[in-house]
Amino acid sequence: MPTDDIRQALTSPQAARALLTALIAFHGLTSQHLQHLHLTHLDNAHLTVNDRCILLAPPVTQRLTAYLEHRSQRWPTTTNPHLFIHFRTATSDRPVGTQWINRTLGAALTARRLREDRYLHEAHATAGDAKAFTCLFELSTKAAQRYTRTLPPSE
Repeated sequence: MPTDDIRQALTSPQAARALLTALIAFHGLTSQHLQHLHLTHLDNAHLTVNDRCILLAPPVTQRLTAYLEHRSQRWPTTTNPHLFIHFRTATSDRPVGTQWINRTLGAALTARRLREDRYLHEAHATAGDAKAFTCLFELSTKAAQRYTRTLPPSE
């Protein structure tokens, strides 16, 4: 993916867009993860996803702080337990939809493309270490190999 598109989304003045992008670009979260995150899944700089505790990268915690401030100012009386909400879900306990996530990310990005870009980057950064890759993202070995096979054969 073009780095400029990712950078633009990460630095967006729209707090939800910046946080969504950061969670996917740094931690490889899926749309399903993002939809179903609850405020209770957050603990300081840690996020619990499917019984996995993720130490959030500093750029993610900065965007999380900005988003939580925006959320509390925009919907101060909401009782929706989900991290991400919008004007329709703020008055209920429903999660946002995947369409909202992709629309919020913007036309140049989708959650899937951004996540796959992150996975490919990690495959190259770990020199194709499938075990490290599976531990980091909780992927199956078969899924990890899909990305590690993109590396040129070692000599």
